[in-house]
Amino acid sequence: MINRMAKPLRILAAAELWQGSNAYAYVRAFRRLGHSLRVVPPENYVPGAWHSKRLRVLRRTMEAGFIREYTRALIAEAKQLRPHIFFVFKGRYVTAEAIKAIRGLGATAINFYPDVSFMAHGKYIPRALPVYDWVFTTKTFGVTDLEKVLGVHTASFLPHSYDPETHFPVELDDEDKAAYECDVSFVGTWSPKKQNLIEEIADQLPSIRLRIWGGQWESARPSLGLNIEGRGVFGLEYSKALLASKVNLCILSEARRGASSGDLITSRTFHIPATGAFMLHERSAELVNYFGEGTECGCFETGAELVEKIVYYLERPEERKAVAAAGRHRALSSGYSVDCRATEILKKIAELRGVRAETVQAG
Repeated sequence: MINRMAKPLRILAAAELWQGSNAYAYVRAFRRLGHSLRVVPPENYVPGAWHSKRLRVLRRTMEAGFIREYTRALIAEAKQLRPHIFFVFKGRYVTAEAIKAIRGLGATAINFYPDVSFMAHGKYIPRALPVYDWVFTTKTFGVTDLEKVLGVHTASFLPHSYDPETHFPVELDDEDKAAYECDVSFVGTWSPKKQNLIEEIADQLPSIRLRIWGGQWESARPSLGLNIEGRGVFGLEYSKALLASKVNLCILSEARRGASSGDLITSRTFHIPATGAFMLHERSAELVNYFGEGTECGCFETGAELVEKIVYYLERPEERKAVAAAGRHRALSSGYSVDCRATEILKKIAELRGVRAETVQAG
C-alpha cells in the first residue's frame, strides 16, 4: 500500500527519463506517491550519446553553451511551475546559478547523489553541491567526504533501492534465454578492478559461459574479448539478463579521486535480489546490514574465493535458488524499494520546509 501525502507537492526534477535508470525510478516513485512532477531531462540539452570522435570534440567545444541553455530551461520551468521541491538526481550539468534561482522562487533544493566521488564527474557538481538545501548520498563515507572536501554539512546517507516496476521476476521465453543465458554474468561499467577479478574467472574456469554487459569494456585487455557483449542491458532487459544468469556478480567500484573509500554497497546490491536472481556480492562491512551471507546472497573477497564460490554455487542449483528466493523476500519485506526511499526524502523535505518557514516568520 502506497502512503500518499495529504497535500500533493509540485516537484521540478532534473533527471534522466530512460527506462531502468535510477533517476527515472525516483520520478515514477514520486508520482506514485501522489505528487505533481515536471521533468527537465539533461539529455535534451547536453547530448550524451555521441560516440564519433568528431562529435565528441564538438560536444566539448559547445558544452558551456549547452549548459547555459539547460540552466535557462530549468529556471524558466521553475518560474511557470513554482515548485515546492527542486529534485536533482546527481546533477552533472545543474549549475549553482540554477539552484540559487529556483530556491529564490521558494523551492527546497534536494540532490540525490549516487556515485563514489563528488569530484570525478565534471566541474559543475563540486560548485553546486554546497548550494542545495540537502544532499542525500548513497555512500556512508560520502557524508564525511562532503564535509571535508566541499564543506557541506547538510547531508545524510540514503542507500540505493530497487524499482518495483523494473526489478521483479520476469518470465523468460526461449528468445530471452537465447539472448541472455549464461553461467556467470556481470552487468556494469568497466574498471581495472572489475577487469582483474573477471579475468581470474576466465583464466581459472575457461569452460563456463561468462557474459559481461555494460559500458567502457572496450578498455579491457583482449583476454576478455569473447565474453564482452559490447552493450548495456536496460529496463526489463536488465532483469531478464539477471534471471537468465545462474550467478550474478556484484563487484564494487574502487575509490576515485576525492573519495575516501570505494563502494561498500551499490545499486546492484538491491536490484539483483529484488528480481529473484542469485547474487554473488563482494564482501563488505555494510552488506550484512541488508542481506545475510550464505542465506540471502553469496559473498567473496579475493579473486581466489570468487572462483571457489562460483564453482560451489554452480554445483548446487537448489541452494542457489533458495538463497535467491530469500534475497528477494528480504528486499521486499525490509523497505528497500525506491518508494520507501522517496518517502524518506519527503520526510526530510517536510522537516526542512518547516525549519525554513519558521526562520522566515521569525525574521
